[in-house]
Amino acid sequence: MRVTQATVRAAGLADVDHILAEYRDAISNLPPEESANLLWRPYGEFKAAVENGLFFIVENATGNFMAGAGVFDLADPAEKELGMCYVRQEWRGYGLQTLLLHVRVCAATLGQVPDKGAGNRAARNYAALITGVKPANARSASNTAELGFEPLPAPSPALFNACASCRTPPTPQCGRKCCCDFFSLADTRRRQVLEKSLQMENWSRTRNDHQLIVALKIRHLLDPDFRTALQDIVDELRSDELPSEKLRHDEPRLEAEPVAVESVGRINDV
Repeated sequence: MRVTQATVRAAGLADVDHILAEYRDAISNLPPEESANLLWRPYGEFKAAVENGLFFIVENATGNFMAGAGVFDLADPAEKELGMCYVRQEWRGYGLQTLLLHVRVCAATLGQVPDKGAGNRAARNYAALITGVKPANARSASNTAELGFEPLPAPSPALFNACASCRTPPTPQCGRKCCCDFFSLADTRRRQVLEKSLQMENWSRTRNDHQLIVALKIRHLLDPDFRTALQDIVDELRSDELPSEKLRHDEPRLEAEPVAVESVGRINDV
């Protein structure tokens, strides 16, 4: 069996041009039906994500790009959007979209927003984690739901600011304000993602007798202070859950490994 070693890490400013070249190449060379799912982020938002340590890349031992995805601040500081995930075709089917989701949920959750007031409850409020999925992208919607994202019935206006750079806006006849449906991650499922992420030592998947092992070079999962903060959040979120919620969400369940097409764009994982 072949084995490939890789690393997931936060991108730096020195990576910006290389990452953008990978994304532009994908947009130019993907089949039209797949390219339609690639929703470009404004350059300023992309660069800000990199500067804030919120854009992550997976690369092999020689530094070749394999996948990337980011977390983007919105005009409303109480929300963060997970998007711009792209996995190169030869590395699809190894669950890299799910890995990048775990990493981003951890990183984004550590960015807290002021408490909005919880009565007698002392719990802090964390930025809502939101992602958008094109209705035609059924596989991506399935993968997003598998992690625990649920439909967001009333998206805030801040989510539509990126529409100005959309390559495939909805036609006036369709009656849609945005080409994406939006989903958010409930705190109970956020807690589960954080908990599982803290238990990971690396990421390993095998496909067609080829094993991919991804080392986690992520500050949020390596630094002892960050790990302690994440564990505190896990404990806090668990204490806030109603007994019925704990029972419903902690039931054992089988999770299928995502093997779908993954792409760049607002949608975080295809």
